[in-house]
Amino acid sequence: TVTVERGGRPLDVRLTLRPLPMWRPFAVVCLLVMPWLSIALGFWVAALRPRDLRSWLMLGMLLGLSQVVGPGNLDARAWPLPLAGLSAVYQAFALRAWAVCMMLFGIYFPQRWAPDVRRPWLKWLLVVPLGALALWDALRSAVFTADYAAGARWFPATVPGWIQLLLAAAAVLLFFIPLASKYRDPALATDDRRRLKLLYWGSTAAMAPMFLYLVVNVLVFRRQPQDGLLVVLAFMAMVLFPVTLAYVVVVQRAMDVRMVVRQGVQYTLARGGIRVLQVAVIVGVIFLAVTYSTGTMSRPNRFTLIAFGVFVTIRIRDIGDYLRRWVDRRFFRESYDAERILGELSEQVRSILERDELLGTVARKISESLHVERIAVLLQDERVFRPALARGYAAPPEAVFAGDAPTVNRLRGSREPVVIENRAAYVERKALDSLDSEVLLPLTAKKELLGFISLGPKKSEEPYSSTDTRLLGAVAAQTGLALENSRLSEAIAAEVAQRELMSREIEIAREVQQRLFPQSMPEVPCLQYAGHCRPARGVGGDYYDFLALASGRLGLAIADVSGKGIPAALLMASLQASVRGQSQARDNDIAGLMERVNRLVFDASPENRYATFFYGQFDPATRRLAYVNGGHNPPILLRGEEVIRLETGGPVVGLFRVARYEQGEAQLEPGDLLALYTDGVSEAENPAEEEWGEEALIAALHSGAALPPSELIARVMEAADGFAAGAPQHDDMTLVIARVL
Repeated sequence: TVTVERGGRPLDVRLTLRPLPMWRPFAVVCLLVMPWLSIALGFWVAALRPRDLRSWLMLGMLLGLSQVVGPGNLDARAWPLPLAGLSAVYQAFALRAWAVCMMLFGIYFPQRWAPDVRRPWLKWLLVVPLGALALWDALRSAVFTADYAAGARWFPATVPGWIQLLLAAAAVLLFFIPLASKYRDPALATDDRRRLKLLYWGSTAAMAPMFLYLVVNVLVFRRQPQDGLLVVLAFMAMVLFPVTLAYVVVVQRAMDVRMVVRQGVQYTLARGGIRVLQVAVIVGVIFLAVTYSTGTMSRPNRFTLIAFGVFVTIRIRDIGDYLRRWVDRRFFRESYDAERILGELSEQVRSILERDELLGTVARKISESLHVERIAVLLQDERVFRPALARGYAAPPEAVFAGDAPTVNRLRGSREPVVIENRAAYVERKALDSLDSEVLLPLTAKKELLGFISLGPKKSEEPYSSTDTRLLGAVAAQTGLALENSRLSEAIAAEVAQRELMSREIEIAREVQQRLFPQSMPEVPCLQYAGHCRPARGVGGDYYDFLALASGRLGLAIADVSGKGIPAALLMASLQASVRGQSQARDNDIAGLMERVNRLVFDASPENRYATFFYGQFDPATRRLAYVNGGHNPPILLRGEEVIRLETGGPVVGLFRVARYEQGEAQLEPGDLLALYTDGVSEAENPAEEEWGEEALIAALHSGAALPPSELIARVMEAADGFAAGAPQHDDMTLVIARVL
């Protein structure tokens, strides 16, 4: 019997209470399974991923779902007032926020819906009115709980219930539309498509009965839903939603149960937990000591017990470390092995210098430790990054990343592992899909990005945890350093091999060049002569020659080609061939010979190459020397104390295609000493960069004037070396000496 007031008079009304249809299964499913499953799953995901917006949207969605049917629908005014008010506010706000969170979750899971990216303001057309209704209902419920009459007077129902249901239904509909649109996107990754499909159809099976029931009642009959068998069945079907969501979240790998348990165990055995255990053991030892001090336990046993307690107190930290390792080995064997293998690998790669061995070892160890099938290592090749190693692919992946690609710049800038959560959001989606990338590890040395490692999914489909990425980052850092060392070692080895090859080639060139110098000395009456060339390097550009000519004449040649090394030696060989070819003419036109040699050298050499050149022909019958000096150091003719320089001639050879030369003559007499030299002799330098000079050269020639030409050459060279005092020879040194008999 219920007493109500009507028209100012009390009225007794008799009501017959009856149980709802299917009360027992309905109570189990809707009052126990669905609320607690929703609450547990929502808070679990939010606790594990506090920085992920989607986890908080899931929490709001599941908390609202837990209040659709549950203990909160019972009259909260039966509870104490503060608790009743909080309960009423929570229930009203959660029910209204449920539709908003569901809509936003559909838009943002697993990645943002493309239409929302283009028009983000559209969703606010539903978020704002539903949010305002949630706040209004929460405040209204709080006042109604405290004072029903005041609530009815101050907070009338301003919006009809059927309009509120339509707004909520529109928001829920915008949960399904983005999911359907995204899982039909051909660009979506296969795993994401499968998960979205499961979520879409599972949610449809859970929500469709209630959605159709509400739409029919509101749109057709314009009334609130009525209790009955249909609504009970519709409510019971809704339990499929948290079950489907839980399964998809686990498959989507939003949480790792083993990692949470493991971290909890490790936290318990960490420093704070160890201190608690120490205090507990100390208290226990004191308690045992006091308890058994007056008991029947013998004194040795009592001291043994106390000593054991003291030992455990001192060694509790080591025991905690042992327990932590034991738990890892016993319950988390895979994670423990992964940490051990990757930790050893980060140390092992330091000593590997061969690139292919290094990359193969790293790929193999990562695959063994984390059970990753597809691993690719991409290294810089000119301005792009190409696969240098690919493991686990049916065909070599055709993935090429530009040197300035966004993903490459991100790896170069952060120098940290990059987890690929949604490949469709990347500009390099095609390349990432071909690699099946889930994690990218940068290989860096100093400030340079040498390459990166692409890791595909694990066989277990579990995500890469923070511990995985931390260990992989350490491995990648050490691999980058080892790769740089390998590259430097290869460069050094290549340089050493190149130097050895060049040294061998220079040695061969030196031997060839030495064969170009006179190998025999034509016998000339009334003349003793000799020559010597000492290159500054293995080969040089100095040239001297003795030519046997017609009528018993002797050709004397000396030249200094511009530059040093191989280029100068090549031009020297060309000059020698030209001189020997032109000197066989029977005429005495030496100036014409020089003009022809100049033209041949000009045609056979670059524009910036030339040679200073002196050429003379000695006639033993008349002791007359006809010569032309082509810009060379004037040969020195010593006649007693008199010094005569042979300067007549013209420009250097090979610099101008057309050049004119003047022929000079010198009448030699018995006892004359003729010295032909290059500037490497007269310009020999000491450590102070002072030149030896022509005067010192003349003095050295005078001091050994009585010596045979070959011995005099040795003395002059020795004098020049003595002046140099160990300073490196900077130019080729060539000297030809002839004495007239």
